[in-house]
This record gives sequence, structure tokens and C-alpha cells, in this order.
Amino acid sequence: MTDRLVTAIHAHRRARPSDRIYGAAFHVFSGETGGAIAWPSLAIATEEDLASVVEGTRFSADDLRWSPADWSLQLDPTSEDEGWAAMVEAYAAAGDDERWEKTYDRYLRTFAKAAKKARARLVAEGSVERRFIAVAMDEAWEMVPLSLSVAQLRTHFPELDEEARELSRLDGLPPDERARALADILETPARGAVSTEVAARVLTGLGEHVVDVAIERMPRSRDGWRWAKLLADVGIADPAVIGALAGMLGGRRRSEPDLAWAAAALSRLGRLDIVLAERSRLPRAVLRRALAAPLTSFRDQAVVHLPLDYAPLASALAEEESLAAEMLEELSPGSGYCRIDPGEADTARAALDSPFEVIRRHAAIVLADLAP
Repeated sequence: MTDRLVTAIHAHRRARPSDRIYGAAFHVFSGETGGAIAWPSLAIATEEDLASVVEGTRFSADDLRWSPADWSLQLDPTSEDEGWAAMVEAYAAAGDDERWEKTYDRYLRTFAKAAKKARARLVAEGSVERRFIAVAMDEAWEMVPLSLSVAQLRTHFPELDEEARELSRLDGLPPDERARALADILETPARGAVSTEVAARVLTGLGEHVVDVAIERMPRSRDGWRWAKLLADVGIADPAVIGALAGMLGGRRRSEPDLAWAAAALSRLGRLDIVLAERSRLPRAVLRRALAAPLTSFRDQAVVHLPLDYAPLASALAEEESLAAEMLEELSPGSGYCRIDPGEADTARAALDSPFEVIRRHAAIVLADLAP
């Protein structure tokens, strides 16, 4: 990885020796749990290219300075790169989801380490100026701080430095207090030091400490759906959680997104029966979302989720034949299926004999994705 970045800079320096190179980034990382692991693109940033990209747009140089997807100088993976990624993928896939996730995390972190090493080598040999930085830029930008020194982070990505310091402060609070502080961030429209996306991710990891906060906030929140999704992702189906979600589903003034996420959360927590009891007054889109929820990729975001089970969907389809065509569309290929683990394979194989096409198709695809 280090050699790949260094070689790319050398090649660009030979081709365009007068360019002022200020950065490089590994970006467009790809890897879903249990799926394919791809080698990222490599982009090189020069002041000349940045000026050319910005010209004629509504963006400023500051807007695109650290947006590698917008830079013109992109290097696609080589066959050697793809071979390394394939070996990482084979290693990751040789175990359970935990092995896959640990391997992919190590893969990302190694790009960050390589970016830092490459920068040091390039500066030492005089190929770039000291202001040059190289980063691994994953979608959540979690690898950016690992690619840089503290001083570099503060200079080039002050918002990430501020977020890191605030998260460190929050991490020092007792769990219940931390949950309430993060809940405040989640419900604040203005962007603060910590984004709502990061706040939601950290809250999900707090488990039981966030349940009471979510139940308290959900009824009076303008975005009740956020709390419904959070409760589903935490995966604790105690009576208080189920009661709160059922209350939101029964709310007469709730928006359709609130109803849809509450219905989906109940379904993911094993209480589709509550949704079906309300089916006559719910929008069809909400009902379809609930029926599909345990079979979609949203299931995989949960800290804990129920095992694969087609019985609730099959029962609903048997009770109302018109739902079969609707669910074929709702769970169409490409809509984002859950990934199953080997322990769920027998359930999926049994579903290949289902009288319902949507179940047979879903089972066939998740089994194909499971196969090495």
C-alpha cells in the first residue's frame, strides 16, 4: 500500500514536474459484512488540478480541497492491487461475521498507516513539500485522523479534530449521562462538533443505557423515526420498548416516516403481530415496510438481531393474497437484503420450497451470497 502511493507520486512528478502536489487519498472503500472487499481508488491532489476542477462551478477551492471524488487525477486499482484485495477477502470470508468485520477494520487501518508512512518517505526524499499530506478517506472519515498527526488534523480537518476531542470528553462521562448528551446532539438541527450520524452510531453501542432515553424522547420528538430505528438497532425487546413503539404506531398525528420506522422496529424486534393488528388504518407502504424489515440490510445494522424467520411474512401473505405482488416489489433484488450466517442457512434452504415467490427468491439470493 505504501509503495503504491509512493510510486504514483513519483510517476506524476515525472509526468508533470511543475505541479504543486498538496495531497493524496485512498478513497472509495467498499466492503459489506460478508461481502466483497475491493481495493480503493487512489487520487492525487494538485493546486493546478483543483483550480481546473473548481472553474465554472459554484464550488470554491476550499469546498473541494479534500474531496478526492472530485479530483481529476484518479488511479484505478491495478491487477496486483485487486489480487491483494482478493486475498484479504478470502481470509475474511473463511470465518464468521466477527472475523470478517475485524479483518476489514484492519484492512482500513492499514491504508491509514500506509498513507502516513508514504508521506514520511516522500517528504524525506524531497518528492513533495512538508505541507503535503496523504490520507485514507473512508465514507465515515474515521480513518482520516489515523492517517495524520494531531497538528496535521487540526490544520487540514479542524472539524474532525473538534469532533474527536468532544467524543473523548463524552467518553469520560458515566454511560447514562453520555447517552443523554448524545441524545441532545441527535435532536439538535444545527451541526455541532459531533454529527448526528456519529451520535446515533455511538448511542447504538450504549445498549441498555440508551433505552430509557429513547423511550423518553420518542413521543415528543419531531423526528420520532430516529428513536424507533435506534431502538431496533439496539435490539432490546423488553416490554417498555415494545410499548413505546406501539404507542408511536398508534399515534394519530404521526408522519408516515414515523409510522414506517415504528412498524419496522416492531417487526425487527419480533412483534409484527402489533403492526398487523393495526393494518386496516395503516398506509400500505407502512405495512410493506414492516413485513420486509427483518429481511433487509437494516437488520444487519443491529447490535443484536433475531435469527432469520420467514414464518411471519408467510403467514401474512397467506392471510391476504394481494400482498404477494406488493411484496415482490418491496423485496425486489437490489433493494438491500440481509446477509445470513451459516447458522441460518437451513432456514433459507427450507424456504426454497415456500409457496410464495418472494420468499423463494429472497432465500435463493441470500444463500448464493453466503456461498464461498
